[in-house]
Amino acid sequence: MAAFALLAFAQRGAARVHAESGPVSLHVSALPEGVDPAAAAVTSGTFDAAFKPIKSDDLVFVKSVARWYRLQLQADWHERSLPLLVIQNARFQPVTLYAAPEFQPISQYLAQSGRDPRFSRRALVFELSRNLGAAQSTYLRVPASTKRTPFTAEVYSEESYQAADIGWARLMTFFEAVQFTMILVGLTLWVALREKLYGFFVGYLVPQFLYLMVSNGDIYLLPGGQWLEPWGIRALWFVAALSTPFALSFLIEFCQMRRIVPHFARVLSWLRMPWAVLTLTALLPMSVHNGNSLQADIGNMLYLICGAVAILAVVVAWRRGSVAAGIFLLAWSPQSVFTALRAGQLLLRVPLPTWLEFGLPAVMSLSSLVLTLGLGVSTLQMRRERDHARDEAQHDALTGLHNRRALMVRIAEALTAARQARQSLSLIFLDLDHFKIVNDLHGHLIGDACLRIVAERIQSELRPGDILARWGGEEFVVLLLHTGRDEAETIGERIRCRVDSNTIQAGGESVKLTVSLGISGFAGAGPESPEQLIEQADAALYRAKSDGRNCLVVHPTFAATA
Repeated sequence: MAAFALLAFAQRGAARVHAESGPVSLHVSALPEGVDPAAAAVTSGTFDAAFKPIKSDDLVFVKSVARWYRLQLQADWHERSLPLLVIQNARFQPVTLYAAPEFQPISQYLAQSGRDPRFSRRALVFELSRNLGAAQSTYLRVPASTKRTPFTAEVYSEESYQAADIGWARLMTFFEAVQFTMILVGLTLWVALREKLYGFFVGYLVPQFLYLMVSNGDIYLLPGGQWLEPWGIRALWFVAALSTPFALSFLIEFCQMRRIVPHFARVLSWLRMPWAVLTLTALLPMSVHNGNSLQADIGNMLYLICGAVAILAVVVAWRRGSVAAGIFLLAWSPQSVFTALRAGQLLLRVPLPTWLEFGLPAVMSLSSLVLTLGLGVSTLQMRRERDHARDEAQHDALTGLHNRRALMVRIAEALTAARQARQSLSLIFLDLDHFKIVNDLHGHLIGDACLRIVAERIQSELRPGDILARWGGEEFVVLLLHTGRDEAETIGERIRCRVDSNTIQAGGESVKLTVSLGISGFAGAGPESPEQLIEQADAALYRAKSDGRNCLVVHPTFAATA
């Protein structure tokens, strides 16, 4: 539901922005490619006869050569607000305007500092004269490009364009806010849990967030943003290339690829290498790139390959039972499709449609949101698995009681607390009499059933807070907190009688069992360690065995200090 709501919100916002920003009609003409006269000659009208009409959707940055365009309104301007010339899809290309009456050159580009703060950086916006007539010419010079790239030049009223621009800025701010919030969530999980999975998640989201900021131009409005201005389009190349290896690493860890689909995990790991190279080469000066778009083209083609392999790997992992892969498939598929469409649009040099302009940041935000929720599910599952593993490590598999390791920890804690509070505690060591005969006569399965039944009988005689553990074999230990010698003897005698009272029915066999007990304890003085407490109870148990079994003996040191 959140996915549909987010996409619907983006769609409605895009439709509203588009509806409120209708341009006025223009006559567009251009000098032939390769003809690049001096600006003074063009603005004086010398070359007006050489301008040939073209369709408005034929405006392009031409590879390796600059080009001149002439724009004329089809009717005089009569709107009360100023006319604005809006150049969209120029990206990092500088555009120079020569407008009547002075025809002074005015240049703008995406990363430029000091841009008019009234407008976002969605487009390059030039103010035209309020008295602009249909016969007046406005000239536009676009520089040589690394590739043939389309752009649009349209005239809007200031009022209508500002309304549309505000809507666009609100949408993009919303998408950026979603991304930034998910980064904070991931960063918090990473700091709290120290799991590399969350580190990869943050490493994936941060460059993706920066990609949005650079594409929208918002990053240049931040303090220090002017330092990125000389980077130009290389800033976009860098963050795009940096995001993908982190995304692949996150995918491998989140979907447990190494365990479920190891072959795909190896392929995805190898695919991180060329992205690391692209990240480093993006840092090189533009002179090293020799003015071509090879970096972007390689990145776009490589992304199409990585996206196809990643989706296939996730589908296979999902089919093999990975819940995380299903979540990742739900989150990443829309983003992968839209990013592939964007890469294809750049590779094919076609205009950027409005649905893709808004759809890509929308699905990027959606992906971050779903993956963050998936991380929450993964964290809960991890916690349950850890709790289960810890529980198994602390409990006896046969009886479900505490095991020896867990008991020693509890005794140590109880001794410390008793010593500080000057309280008593007691320990009962129990051993079933002649239990080896039960195993020999009836088999170990019957013996195991007897142990479980005896454990239940012992537990039934204990109070809330008393701790029962299986020491090993047929031996059990009871830790009695805040309990002196007399009360411990009473509880021990109840246990002895309970075990001895009824014949055990197990597996169709009747088994008669008795138990011997040894008691030790701490009453303001006595054992200094859990080992000493166990040793004294064991010594008392040995004495009970010597006295004929099925009886209880208290260690003399406990009796003396009680």
